[in-house]
Amino acid sequence: MTQDWNERRDKADRRDSDDRREGIDRRAGITRRETNDPVEIDNRNGLDRRKGPTRRKGADPRGGLDRRLLVPRNDKKIGKVILGGIIMATLALSLIYYEKNISTEPLSGTIGGMETQQIKILGGKNTNLKTLLAEGPVLLDFWATWCSPCLKEMVHLQRFHEKYQGYGLTILTVNQDSPKSISKVRSVLKSKKFSFMVALDPNGKIAKRLNAKLMPTTILLDMDGVIRWMHQGYLPGDEIEIESRIQALLGLQEPASLTS
Repeated sequence: MTQDWNERRDKADRRDSDDRREGIDRRAGITRRETNDPVEIDNRNGLDRRKGPTRRKGADPRGGLDRRLLVPRNDKKIGKVILGGIIMATLALSLIYYEKNISTEPLSGTIGGMETQQIKILGGKNTNLKTLLAEGPVLLDFWATWCSPCLKEMVHLQRFHEKYQGYGLTILTVNQDSPKSISKVRSVLKSKKFSFMVALDPNGKIAKRLNAKLMPTTILLDMDGVIRWMHQGYLPGDEIEIESRIQALLGLQEPASLTS
C-alpha cells in the first residue's frame, strides 16, 4: 500500500501543465503569478479588452473608432436647409397662384337682381346700387383690413374719389371683415383719412354674387348697371389702368395728370 503510494509520488505530477491549482491558465498558458493585474481575455480573438477605447467613450466596437469624430452632427444645418427649401417652394407656388388668378376682364354682364339689394353703409344708413347709379358710374372695391394689397390700392382710390366725384363717379368699397372687426375697420379708415363710402359685407353675400373671389377685386359699373371692367388683385402700377378705365367711362378726352 505504501509502495504503491510512493510510486505514484515518483511519477510525473499531472498538475504540472494544466492544473488550475498550480496557477496555470489553460486558456493561454500563462501563470497567474507572473502578473499582478487581472487579465480579461476575449475568447473570440485573444485580445485584451483594456487596450482599446471603451464603449463608454463612444467607441465603435466594429473598428475601435469614435463615430462622433467621423460623423459631424449637422442636424441644425440640415434643418435650416430644409426649412429654406420649403419657404422658397411656398413663395414660388404663391407667385404662380397670384399670377394665375389676377385678371383684368372687360365684362359685358350686368348686376341684374342686385340693383335694389340693401347695402349697409358704415355709419348706420342703408343704400342700394340703383340709387348710386342714378348719380353716375360706380366703382366697387372689395377689401379687408388684413389684406395688404387692398390697403395699398385704397390710397389711390381715395385720390380718384377726390378727383372724379365732381364727374358723378361714386367709389364704394365693400369690407369683408367679420362683425367683430368693425372697430378695426373704423381705425384703418381714420388713420388713412379715407373719405369714400364704405359698405359692410361680413357674410360675403355681395362678393359671392359678383364673383369677387380674390381681394382686392375692383368692378366698374356704368349707369345702366353693366359691368364694364373687372380686375382682381393689385400690384404697383395697376392704379394707372384703373384710372384709365375711369376716364374712358366718364368720357374724358384728356388724360388726367397722375400723382403718386
